[in-house]
Formats: sequence, C-alpha cells, structure tokens
Amino acid sequence: MLKRLFGFAAGAAALALLAAAAPPAAAQPIVLKGATPWIADYNLSKPLFVMQKMVTDKLKGKLVISYLGGEEVVPAFEQFEALRNGTLDIIVGVAAYYTGQIPEASAVLMSRKSPTELRKNGYYDVMRKLHEDKGVVYLANVGGSAGVGFRLYSKTKLDKPDLTGLKVRVSPVYVELVRALGGTPVTMKPTEVYTGLERGIVDAYGWAYLGVRDFGWQEVSKYVVNHPFYSLDTVILVNKRVWDGLPADVRAGLEQIGAELEGAVEKMRAEENAKEDKTLKDVGMQFLTWSDADAKRFLAVAYDEKWKVMLQKCPDVCGKLKTLSE
Repeated sequence: MLKRLFGFAAGAAALALLAAAAPPAAAQPIVLKGATPWIADYNLSKPLFVMQKMVTDKLKGKLVISYLGGEEVVPAFEQFEALRNGTLDIIVGVAAYYTGQIPEASAVLMSRKSPTELRKNGYYDVMRKLHEDKGVVYLANVGGSAGVGFRLYSKTKLDKPDLTGLKVRVSPVYVELVRALGGTPVTMKPTEVYTGLERGIVDAYGWAYLGVRDFGWQEVSKYVVNHPFYSLDTVILVNKRVWDGLPADVRAGLEQIGAELEGAVEKMRAEENAKEDKTLKDVGMQFLTWSDADAKRFLAVAYDEKWKVMLQKCPDVCGKLKTLSE
C-alpha cells in the first residue's frame, strides 16, 4: 500500500512538473460583432474593413472584428439602436440615420475641417461626450476630406442653382437645400432611384462621389453638378458597455487605431474621388460648372439652410460645433 501511495505521489509530482513546464494555452481573442449600413462591397463600408485589418496587425490576436453583414443582418436605420442594446458591438454609423437619438451628430455634415483637424481642436471631444451619454463610444470620424461629401446629379442640364419644377430624390442630408432651391424633395430607397429616374418620378438626386455606378444611375442620368457640398457623416461607433469591459491596453490600441484610421480614410477618399470622376467622364457623364457667383450662392444656401435647422434643434451645443468646424 505504501509503495502504491509513494508511486502515486511521485506520478502526480511528475505531472505537476510537466504542467508547469508546458506553455500556457493561448488566450482567446475578444470578438466584436460588426455591421455596416450597406453591403460589404459598397465603398462607404470600407472603413470598417480597413480598421479590421489594422486591429489584426496592431493588436496581435487580442481582439478581432467579426463582420456579420449589412442590412440583411440589421436594417440600416435600426443599427444604432442595435449597437446601444448590445446586438452589435461596432458599426459604421451614419449620423443622418440616428438624428432621432443624437441630433447634434449631424453637425459634422457642415464641417469645413478634416477629421484629423477636428480631433485636435476639441470638436472630437464634444462628439465623444454626446455619444457616450447615449451609451455609445465615438471612436473615429471616417468621412474623409472636408466639404466633398455630396453632389447633385441630374437627367437635365442645370445651368444655375435653381431646382424649380424638379423632383429630387433626397435623404435627410439635403432636404433643406433642395427646398431652398425650389425643388420638390422625394424620399425613396437607393434601390428605387434607377426606376424613379427612368420613369420620371424624379429628375435628379443627391449622392456621394462614390456609388453612382454601383446602382447603374449613370445609365439614366447624364449630368454631374461639380460643386460638392457638406462632408460625409460616417463614423466608427462602439457599444460603451463593451468598450468599458475591454482591457486597458486594448482600449488604448483602439484609440490609436481610430486616430490613424481617420488619416488613412482621408487619403483613400481623395484618391478614390479623383479616380471616380475620371471613370464617370469616361462613361459619358457631363460635369457642370457654374459661375463663381452661382457656385458661391449655392454653397451659401446649402450651409446656411442646414445650420439654421441644426441651431434650432440644439442652439448651445450646435453653436459650439459650428464655431469649431468653420
């Protein structure tokens, strides 16, 4: 019996030594469930995938972003709430899609400064606080260069900033501009715009630099009004409870990635916009350029009308954001 006991003890000690000598099992990475308001292949979805790669490269397996999908997972206008309630952990947010929760977020549309400049002058800090109060972390502004977010596109030639008699497909971004120029705003899904143009339901539309060819609109619209306005209002947002639960070093790494991502997207967007302009011209779209006076009036209307609405919604905070972004 004693021999058996000593033999068992010796065996246990040997196993303990082997266990101590063996390398510890690799820790499983933290997984963040991500989504975009559009399909993965759509250009404005790109910043999440750029960030996904940066996370993989810089955080060395501590954290990964698992992309779940686009609207087929959660409808675009519901993704902000899905982020807040924890269904999603990280998204490409669109300020115009969650104005009901944070109306001040749309002020970024009228920014005349780049995301990297806004991060340095206090604007970013105001946005961070506004979002954290709603349970969301505002990590990065991925709108790209300032003032080149949107343009008007039309079936008919527009010789001046006058939309009188025209029906214009709108998103919440440029309703005020279209009305101020005498046009009739028409709300329709992007997937309905092609048919709307073809059948005369709408005569023109507002859109970003990129995406026209994704929907085939160059086939049913001929003109690009080459006077860009506003900035894109896309941002990277993270659920705050998830953020607060991350290890300090992972949070610090994400903060650094967020800042680097802003600069990377600015560069990427500038290159893509120039390339897209060439492509649109190659497929036969004509670029319209107004006189300096008309262009100045157009931009004044675009910004003044939008700020008027914003300052009514949030006079104090939006007044501060206006000052910081001009």
